[in-house]
Amino acid sequence: MPKLLFFYVPCKDENETLHLSKLLLDNKLVACTNSMPIKSCYFWQGNMKNDNEQVLIAKTLPEKIKQVSNFLEQHHSYDVACIACWEIEVNENYFEWAKNQL
Repeated sequence: MPKLLFFYVPCKDENETLHLSKLLLDNKLVACTNSMPIKSCYFWQGNMKNDNEQVLIAKTLPEKIKQVSNFLEQHHSYDVACIACWEIEVNENYFEWAKNQL
């Protein structure tokens, strides 16, 4: 099966995921994005946080890893953003569609 990259990026709210999605799509860096609400627990500046966030999921070609990572670092609102990605296998039809979007 062909491979794509799957980016996982927690954001402060839905507006930020929509903004980042539009920028990524307009710049032909990703083929598709999804977003969904999540609950995040973590320590920040010595205090435990329990926040509602929105996660951005973005799919792109493996050769775009540095471009997408750098772009997200530059445009994300957090001082320390989690920008995680891994390689996924997808069906041929979806891969061809994604490739044609970029």
